[in-house]
Amino acid sequence: MKILLSAYACDPDQGSEEGNGFNWLWETAALGHEVWCLTTPRGRLNLEKRLTEHATDPTAARIHPVYVTVPPSIDYLYRWQFGVYLHYLAWQRSAWQAAQQLNAQVDFDLVHHVTYNSLQMASWLWRLKKPLLLGPLGGGMQAPASLRRYLPGWFKTETMRNVISQLLVTFDPNVRQSLRHAALVFTANRETDSLARQLGARQTKLAMSVALPATFFPTQYPPRPALAGRELRILWLARLFPRKGLPLVLDALAQVNPRVKFHLDIMGDGPVGPLVPSWIAAANLQDRVTWHGRVPYSAVRNAYLSHDLFMLCSLRDTYAGQYMESMALGLPILTLDHHGATDFIPDAAGIKVAVESAEATTAALARAVEHLYDHPAELERLGRNSFTFAAQYCWPKLVAGLHQQAAALAPELAALAAPCPAPTVGSPALVAPE
Repeated sequence: MKILLSAYACDPDQGSEEGNGFNWLWETAALGHEVWCLTTPRGRLNLEKRLTEHATDPTAARIHPVYVTVPPSIDYLYRWQFGVYLHYLAWQRSAWQAAQQLNAQVDFDLVHHVTYNSLQMASWLWRLKKPLLLGPLGGGMQAPASLRRYLPGWFKTETMRNVISQLLVTFDPNVRQSLRHAALVFTANRETDSLARQLGARQTKLAMSVALPATFFPTQYPPRPALAGRELRILWLARLFPRKGLPLVLDALAQVNPRVKFHLDIMGDGPVGPLVPSWIAAANLQDRVTWHGRVPYSAVRNAYLSHDLFMLCSLRDTYAGQYMESMALGLPILTLDHHGATDFIPDAAGIKVAVESAEATTAALARAVEHLYDHPAELERLGRNSFTFAAQYCWPKLVAGLHQQAAALAPELAALAAPCPAPTVGSPALVAPE
């Protein structure tokens, strides 16, 4: 098939949205499809380096990057949050113009929008009148008001976000039109699935939005040393954004029975980093918590392997990639039972605490830590189940599996399941006119 992939964020050397964009691009081409990728020039250097390094690989030959630019004045605004929205909207318009020109030359069989993965950011490419696949998309989540005390700057980070979200779905016609014209919308959690249907999506399907390179997975479950007589080693690893809920975790750990030996390692930095020492002191956990700041990605794998429990309680998250990383290395998870965690962390792989009042939620988290400390056999059982679950979600399996689901669910996408023709030699990378 000739596929047009919309991946505003696409960079092989980055994680999050950028990494997702690249992996969808690479694995779609690896299935034998010719893929033209609309993206920004931000990841161009790394993307072209990767393609050059794999120049003899037929997959690289089937990838055709198309670098879409916006006016310099809008590019300048990208450094501020409000500018990101403007930049993306302007880029979508330019991408649509580039797509029209390309389609006249190529005549695409399918359009697939992958990044940004926010439902509210939409895509202009429904206008091509080609079979359209969206997602996996997030964006339907809201932080629980009952836990607002744990989210610094609630008005700025949540109230304003929700207002902007409502404005986008109300006044940007591309949001509703892209959902209504899509043959299938993959959604990353049930909240987004519900919103997509409310906005007119014809067919939706819950789908995992995160995967890992096949090389990340060990060949077998990596056991931890016996817990008897030592501390329970707990890991919190994420960017220090307000919504990641670190104050909630610290408050919960402060309520753990003093007889329980534990140590929390915090790894990560970000906008609320300067507040972390005061949060630790307020919880009176100076002797039980170590903040390591930003750690190199090369150290992340060892961090997972040297701990017994992964505890991340995001107040709003599509689905944290750290969940998958920790499970892939055999760590059980302690988290909140909402958003992507509800749908894609099995009950057999961790403990998910119901979101209730602040007092009830933190107490439940504290009791969960005590329970796992007192039942090390269960801790290991959860870890082994985590490892088994995560093994399904290396990038090649995820992309191939979602293509098969799309082909089965939407007649317009049935060709995704058809055998691909023999590889052809790819054309040089295209650059969209400015």
